[in-house]
Amino acid sequence: MVKLTAEIKESLAGTKLVYFATASKSGIPNAVPIGAFKLLDDETLLVSDQYFNKTLANLKENPHAGITWWGEKGGFQVKGTTTIHTNDEIFKQDAAWVKGIKATLIAKSAIVVKITDVFQVKPGPGAGSKIL
Repeated sequence: MVKLTAEIKESLAGTKLVYFATASKSGIPNAVPIGAFKLLDDETLLVSDQYFNKTLANLKENPHAGITWWGEKGGFQVKGTTTIHTNDEIFKQDAAWVKGIKATLIAKSAIVVKITDVFQVKPGPGAGSKIL
């Protein structure tokens, strides 16, 4: 696993929407915009699932995922390995957290992403390069 730098964490904190990419076991891609996400620590992201269908099916077949964003503080792409939580303390905390965001949101699962790689998405000569 890798530890996110202050610059990456600040960039993520400054955006309201990330794109969550998954692929089925046979490689069929799926990408969805996500507003309910947060850092759990310097190596781990939480993505809250209220609406996943293809995304959840993909994660059950293939635990690898990517998350990318671009905001006022720049952007990055992270890749990692996921675990799905549906009936444990992580899920309970996620369900309470999303209710606090909007009372009508109902969490179906909590997706924990252990970050393995970080890539630059800024334009220029380093675009797409692995930085962590």
